[in-house]
Amino acid sequence: MSLNLDARQRAMLQEMGHPLWWPESPAPAAPAVPEATTAPAAVAAPQLRAEPVPDAAVPTAPTAPTAAPAMPAAAIPDTAAPVAAVEPAPTPAPAPTAAAVRTTSPQALPADFPRVRFALRAPVLLDLQGKQQPPVPPTQPAWLVVAELPEGAPLQGEAGQLLLQMLRAMRLTDAPVYWVPLARIPANQEGDDGLPSYSIDALVQECQPAMALLLGLPAVRHLIPGDQPFSSLRQAIHPLGGSQLPAVVSYDPSHLLRTPQAKAATWADLCFALAQAGR
Repeated sequence: MSLNLDARQRAMLQEMGHPLWWPESPAPAAPAVPEATTAPAAVAAPQLRAEPVPDAAVPTAPTAPTAAPAMPAAAIPDTAAPVAAVEPAPTPAPAPTAAAVRTTSPQALPADFPRVRFALRAPVLLDLQGKQQPPVPPTQPAWLVVAELPEGAPLQGEAGQLLLQMLRAMRLTDAPVYWVPLARIPANQEGDDGLPSYSIDALVQECQPAMALLLGLPAVRHLIPGDQPFSSLRQAIHPLGGSQLPAVVSYDPSHLLRTPQAKAATWADLCFALAQAGR
């Protein structure tokens, strides 16, 4: 006995959850098959389309070229090696040696030194107090400053002004300070040039100094026997003449104008002289 159910009745039974197990069910099940096949086909289609997406992502594998830049990284040590080879070249820098030579023996004799003689002229009392204030009578022993100034007078030119500034910085305003000019006389000239010359002992007797400053290599060569390097004579006491006047060697103002970096060493020499004089 068979049941003849129309499409509407079959749909109602399906909604009620009853399976269609009747013999006629295979025939209507056929239309369901295309629905099932179309659904998985539709599902498979997006999956198949999604597959190219990872394939499209695969081209990102050109990140492999990013591995290629790693090759320059391997080449970096090769470039670093030449840099290390370049470093030894700057190490033998001649500049420090030149600076060292400049500080050890910066003073130089004039080009005509073998053809000239030097003479000590009459001492000149320097005015370190200035004209703005009333003069104060000296309370400390006198000083001698032997130096050759190209201007010919201590109050003229940059070198003379620098000398006065140096002496004022030493606070020697309470002591008589005499500048002893160092004059050049040509070697082929007989006798003096008509101006009186002084010996160091005559200057000591006239000025009664307690300390002398010898500024510049010409003054050093004229008053200190021997040919010791200028740098080795600094920071030491040198007795002059029969009176054994203590003297300190340092750079002259003209040299300081040409070589400002020597001012620190000059100030150290002046402080050394002050300490030796008990100031």
